[in-house]
Amino acid sequence: MEKSFFRRYILPFAFTLRIRSVSRIGLDYELHTLFKKLKPGIILDVGSSDSPYKKKSPFKKYLRLDIDKNSKPDICCDIHDIKCKSDYFDVVLATEVLEHCHDPVKVVSEIYRILKPGGVCILSTRFIHPYHPHPHDYYRFTWDSLNLLFKKFSKIDIHHHGNLIQSLWHMINYKGVRCVFLNIFNPVIAMIRSKKTNFPCGFVVYAIK
Repeated sequence: MEKSFFRRYILPFAFTLRIRSVSRIGLDYELHTLFKKLKPGIILDVGSSDSPYKKKSPFKKYLRLDIDKNSKPDICCDIHDIKCKSDYFDVVLATEVLEHCHDPVKVVSEIYRILKPGGVCILSTRFIHPYHPHPHDYYRFTWDSLNLLFKKFSKIDIHHHGNLIQSLWHMINYKGVRCVFLNIFNPVIAMIRSKKTNFPCGFVVYAIK
């Protein structure tokens, strides 16, 4: 009976599971806007298993860092202690990583160290988001905490994505069978953007050393 119900009512709509979440659509919009500001250089992509933004980033050399050696990164180490020389990279990308780090102050300090003078860090992290350990989920950040973390950088721009409507939708439609039916509305809800909000899904930092 359960298999019959699944095949008849769920399976025909399973293609909707490939639709990005409202939060991810908003995040990618902000990231792609900032990628356009970059000049070709040496890029380090931190904690990304499949380099989803490689095609969107101008680069002369693109390296990937991950703690998991099974993902075959170019550099295998912990982001709290990056095994690279100082003042080397033009760009460091760290998307959706900071909330999983037990010492975010140390992480941002390491990113600062390995960037060339004038180098750019593009970092994204969460504010309103369900608990998602990978393997741990330690923190949520605000405008104030991110400004404090990046205080050593010469210039900091913090862009939020999401608002009250999108954050509520993301909570309702985060996981489960309901995503099969509700995902179809994600692109429409993602179009609702706010210049100011107290309820962002997350943030993107554009910081220059």
